[in-house]
Amino acid sequence: MNDVRRILIVGGGVGGLTAATAFAQRGVEVLLIERRPSFDVPGVGLGQPANALRVYGALGVVPEILASGFAYDRMFIFDQNRELIVEHRFLLGDDKLPAFCALSRLRLHEILLGAAQRAGVAVRTGLTVSDIRDEGDCVVALLSDGRSETVDLIAGFDGIRSATRQHLFGTAFVPHASGYGGWRVQVPRRPEVRGMEFLQGIGSKTGAMPLADDLMYLFHIRPEAPDAAFERRDYPRLLQERLAPYGGYVAEIAAALDANSDIVYSPIEPILVPWPWHRGRVVIGGDAAHTSPPHLTQGAAMAAEDGYTLARDALSGDGALEQRLLRWSQTRYARCAFVYAFSYQWMLDEQAVRTPADLAAARAELAQNASTRIAASDRILNTWTF
Repeated sequence: MNDVRRILIVGGGVGGLTAATAFAQRGVEVLLIERRPSFDVPGVGLGQPANALRVYGALGVVPEILASGFAYDRMFIFDQNRELIVEHRFLLGDDKLPAFCALSRLRLHEILLGAAQRAGVAVRTGLTVSDIRDEGDCVVALLSDGRSETVDLIAGFDGIRSATRQHLFGTAFVPHASGYGGWRVQVPRRPEVRGMEFLQGIGSKTGAMPLADDLMYLFHIRPEAPDAAFERRDYPRLLQERLAPYGGYVAEIAAALDANSDIVYSPIEPILVPWPWHRGRVVIGGDAAHTSPPHLTQGAAMAAEDGYTLARDALSGDGALEQRLLRWSQTRYARCAFVYAFSYQWMLDEQAVRTPADLAAARAELAQNASTRIAASDRILNTWTF
C-alpha cells in the first residue's frame, strides 16, 4: 500500500522508537517528536522477554541488547526471608533467543534511538502536539514550536498521559490509580540473584531483576494512597520503612539507602482502551492505549509489539487505511487484554496476603500452582505474531 508515505510519531519511548524504525525500514518518511529535551530517560531497568526480543531481532538490534544486558531463563518466588517457595523455568524463547534479557532503561533507549536514526528517522526533541486536524486525505499536526506538519498518519505513543488519546476520546478513557504503588532502585547485583525474583511478604511484595553482571534493580509493590505525593528527599526513609519486614540481601540494601540512592516511585495506574485505537488518520499504541501492573514484565514488550505490527499492518493488507488500522487494533487488543487481566489478578492475589495465616496459605497455593499459571502465560506470549 502506498497511502502512508509520511508519518508523525508522537513519543520517543520504546513503542514510538520501534514504530518509527519499522516504518522507516519500509520506506516511509518518519518524523518522531519527543516532549523531553533529550533522551536521558529516567527509570531503572526493563526486562525484555523473548517476544520483545523477536521484535528487536526484526529491527536488527538484538546483538546490542544481548551484549548490554543480563539474560536469564527462570524466576523464583520466595517468602520474605528468601526461603524458596517455587522455581519456574520460562517457556519463552528458543534456541536463538533467551527467555529474558534485562538491561537499563537508558541503554535500551540508546539502542532503539540509534536504530531509528540509522533507518533515517528525523528526531526532534522538546516538542509536543498542540492541535490535530484530520483533513480526510491527510492529517495536520500543529506543534508546540508553532510549526505544522502535514502527514498521512499520526501515531501517538505518548505515554499514559497521552494527549493523542485525549484528542481521540476526550476523557472517556483515562488511567485511574489502583491503590498500589511501585518503588525501584538500582543497586549492585548480588551473586545469588540469577533471574527474576519475587519475595512474597505480608502486605507487600519485593523482588529483584538482574540488569548486568554487576547491576540489578530492587522493586517493592504495596498499597499506597491514590493521591500519595511523596517528597523525593523522603524516599530513602520511606523505602527503608517499607522494606523492614524483609531479610537477606533486601535488608542489606535497605540499610544502605541514602540521599544518593536513585529511587523511583510511581503509582500503578492501569488502563485498557477498547478498540478501535484510531479515528481517521490518528492512532494510538503503547502506554497511550494500555498499561498493566508490572508482574508479567510485558509493558515495554507490548509497546514494542504495537509499534512493529502497526507498521506492518498499516502498510499491507486489503482495504482502506482505516480498515487496516481497525484490524490491527482488534488483534492487539486481545493480546494486551490478556496481559492486563493476568497481571492485574496476580497483583490482587499477592496484595491480599495481609496476615501470617494468609502467607502460609499463599505459600502452599504458590508451591502447587504458580509455575502452572506462569507456564500458561508463557505459552500465549511466546506465540509468534510478527
